[in-house]
Amino acid sequence: MEACDVNQRIEEVQASGLFPYPLVRGGQGRFLEDARMCMAQRTHLLAHAPTGLGKTAVALTAAVETAIASDGAVLFLTSRQSQHAIAVETMRAMWRKEQVAVVDLIAREDMCLANRSGEQVPCTCGARCYFDRDPDGSRSILLDYPLHVQEAMGACLRSGICPHRAAMEAAREARVIIGDYNQMFCRGPDLLQRLGRREEDAILVIDEGHNLPYRIMDSGSGQVTPASLRRARAAASLKHFKEDLDVLSESLHKLARRRPERIIAEDLDGPLKRCSGVDAGGLAVELEAVSRGDPDVRVVVDFLHAWSAPEEFTVRYLEGDAPCLKVGLIDPAPLASPVVSRVRCALLMSGTLHPPEMFADLLGMRNAVCRSYPSPFPRQNRLVVAGGKVSSRFRTRGPAMYAQVAEEVARCISGLPGNAAAFFPSYEFMGQVEGHLAGMVQERRLLVERREHGKREREAILWQLHEGTNLLMGTVSGSFSEGVDFPHNILSMVIVVGLPLSPPSREMEAMLEHMEGRFGARKANLYVQVYPAVSRVLQAAGRAIRSETDRAAIVLLDDRYMLPYVRAAFPADLSISCPQDLLGEVASFLSPSDHEAGALPAEPLAEIHQNSSHGPPRPM
Repeated sequence: MEACDVNQRIEEVQASGLFPYPLVRGGQGRFLEDARMCMAQRTHLLAHAPTGLGKTAVALTAAVETAIASDGAVLFLTSRQSQHAIAVETMRAMWRKEQVAVVDLIAREDMCLANRSGEQVPCTCGARCYFDRDPDGSRSILLDYPLHVQEAMGACLRSGICPHRAAMEAAREARVIIGDYNQMFCRGPDLLQRLGRREEDAILVIDEGHNLPYRIMDSGSGQVTPASLRRARAAASLKHFKEDLDVLSESLHKLARRRPERIIAEDLDGPLKRCSGVDAGGLAVELEAVSRGDPDVRVVVDFLHAWSAPEEFTVRYLEGDAPCLKVGLIDPAPLASPVVSRVRCALLMSGTLHPPEMFADLLGMRNAVCRSYPSPFPRQNRLVVAGGKVSSRFRTRGPAMYAQVAEEVARCISGLPGNAAAFFPSYEFMGQVEGHLAGMVQERRLLVERREHGKREREAILWQLHEGTNLLMGTVSGSFSEGVDFPHNILSMVIVVGLPLSPPSREMEAMLEHMEGRFGARKANLYVQVYPAVSRVLQAAGRAIRSETDRAAIVLLDDRYMLPYVRAAFPADLSISCPQDLLGEVASFLSPSDHEAGALPAEPLAEIHQNSSHGPPRPM
């Protein structure tokens, strides 16, 4: 291949504006153009942007350029603290062009430097903290150069000031604030309101945006048991609320005796109002004001806040014999829509924001542009095949099915060069298959993710992958399927066992019924069942290919992948084949003589962009 052809296919252009790197690669150009235009037009953008596109650099470039021109603020929000690092590093690269003030902000409890017991920090329970010096002098420390939160905490330790207080003060002036979802999508005043910043000129960049609807619903849910109410009643801060808590406890026991088919808000609100004149939401506010951060009280406060949500957006039910009274939020739009409507632009992005139109619907994002960008990696470096010899349906699960799954996994990795990872629907499912696999793959070491594993155990497993040939076993909802990178083509194969539909539950049934009312039966099934399962598959499958030179086979084991409507739910640039000879096709693909490392895509990236976009962004 001629050098000029290579340069045409890579489609690199000289960077302009604040883009932090010398060249804009591949699909970054179209994404950057869309982001700049949406922010200029005060329009929201939802972007399905696969791994390797460089979405953090694109999003921050467009957001910071717009914020400087309008004297606004940028909030880069993530679902995990570990995801702050790439945003800080990107801002450091941009700082060489423009010295932008950045603050990395996490929860007060996680930034506290004082000695403390349990989850409470001294300042929340009336204790004097050593780090209470005026933080004004720290602004230059935190704003002079983009610092990771650990570096900022070290600087504050040396100055003897509270890192969280200093960060909050610095955030009043910072151009970019790197934070967590719950700092904006929360009850009460959001972060911008607490800082006194103008929301109408603020830009939200929401990383790994596929997590946002479910994080909002989780934060808007709660539960109490007789034991949790007793612990709250024993808290010293609630000595004047014992009667209210007794009313809650008595109401819970009455519900447990009656076991009504439908539980409504009035079942708790009525007795509370007759006792103290406030409903669940009012009591939550009063308890929160005196709780001093007590985690036992926090459980009850969160439950009461969740209970006060409108009936049409929640499901209330009893579970177990204890009993446990639960309230689940089944629609994120009532919490999400007001937030995004107040800001200049919200940019949601993820490698699995598929389809973006679904997330716009779920979050109530009006005036939104939805875009799906193709993967920048060579298509022929990834084989995606489905095998229909096994099924993970709940009704088929049993010893025979687990043994069959183990046999199929063992056949897939037989003779495989390098490591493989197999992801299962649950820890229980994986445990059943593990017992059979241990005797089938003796030439490989089994590295198994456990529910109780922490950061050190996960890092140890990653180190072990560099030695010998291994089979990593994890779950589609675990850390290895989403939160961990596997660099240097360390995985030759990823196997996804089953179609990871959410298990049946009261929340699932209620959400399906609610979404049918909003969008109709077909969309409700896709939004509640099919697309979330596809997103989990895409997350797991994406572990293997993290750069343009990586090459791996993706094997999907479940007969439901043979169904046309399931395959149609995947992104257009992920083509699933269903070969008669699955093992033969995989072996041929992974044969060293069958490919050259770092092969270029079959068609120019420029052509892919032209095929994936139709003119300038338009509202949905």
